[in-house]
Amino acid sequence: MARVPRNVITVSPPNLDRTGFLSLEQGLAGPDLPTGRDWLIDRLTEGLQVRMLRPPLRGFIEFIPGRATWRPIREADQSVVIECLRVDATAGRSVGIGALLRVAEDWARYYGFSSLLMLLRDTDDPDMRAELRRQSYQVVDQTIGGMQLWGLVLQGPVALPLLPQDWRSRAAQLGPGLVIQTLGHGDRHRSRAETLLTMGREAGILSRLDHIRRAEQARTRLACPDAMSCVALDGEIVGKSDWSVMQLWQQIRRRKRL
Repeated sequence: MARVPRNVITVSPPNLDRTGFLSLEQGLAGPDLPTGRDWLIDRLTEGLQVRMLRPPLRGFIEFIPGRATWRPIREADQSVVIECLRVDATAGRSVGIGALLRVAEDWARYYGFSSLLMLLRDTDDPDMRAELRRQSYQVVDQTIGGMQLWGLVLQGPVALPLLPQDWRSRAAQLGPGLVIQTLGHGDRHRSRAETLLTMGREAGILSRLDHIRRAEQARTRLACPDAMSCVALDGEIVGKSDWSVMQLWQQIRRRKRL
């Protein structure tokens, strides 16, 4: 078994509630978080690995073999994908980020994977990018919106995974009307989707939910490189993970001249 340092807790279904991980995730929530408890347990059964820092540091990392990742990365079967890394903005943040990155690397090396991967926007989190460089990660590919794929080669030579570039086509394939694409990964996301779809239908707009239920579908169909939930109107993306119902509805009304 890959070694876990003393300042890191392994989160699994039997100890999920005892560790306080769900509260930690909610406290450090980004646009795609928090996830629902049932959704997280399903991902753990697929191979998701979760590690959290012990107090006084607050942070966690989620990583998974590339063949099971929900991130839109191509040809990543021999890689481990860091799905999410969050560390509280306090003293020692870089130490926490470094410790969690090393945990993922130790796990990937132990199980013989060829590389570690992480998606990061080029304007996001200078602490994260600085620590990635310190641990010899490099940008191996990039796509629209400043999204970068950072990679660390563990053994090679190996062909590095790639990011899709067909985002306009993916959005167009969502079809006419109002479409909310979601992984169904949290109650907050579900509630706002239902609210916006109801508003669309009441206004006479063709409205539907595109619920992605499997990792392989997410890799090939997600219409935004940096979001696990997005909104399309007539085949064009109008809202990403952090969309607001009322702000987006005003935009939809203007576009539809309602």
